[in-house]
Amino acid sequence: MDDKKILIERRKYRRFKVKHPAFVVFNTQPTRLGEILDISMNGLSFRYMVDSEEVVNQSRELDILYGDDDFYLDKLPFSTISDRLSDNGLPFSTMIMRRRGVQFGDLNDHQREKLEYFIENNTSGEI
Repeated sequence: MDDKKILIERRKYRRFKVKHPAFVVFNTQPTRLGEILDISMNGLSFRYMVDSEEVVNQSRELDILYGDDDFYLDKLPFSTISDRLSDNGLPFSTMIMRRRGVQFGDLNDHQREKLEYFIENNTSGEI
């Protein structure tokens, strides 16, 4: 019997790589940001600094900010699907980063329309 694990894609929606810089925003004091890595109509993944972990864990809503076209989508309900250590991309940095995958909760029609717009206009291809 082969010991290789077969990964089965369970996602219902296609994921797309986000053009950078795009951020998730947690409206806390102080405001905390995470860098969006990929997104779908069902959720997204983002990278954040460990010192923001408590804020992220306590939050139930996030906002999306994309500066190139002044896009802002607020109060998206979410639940965490995964959270793990992540490479910060800087070889000599001591900054510790985590990558979190989230699933959106019930979005209203306006939020769904804006999310579709964001994916159509601010992503660079399917993952």
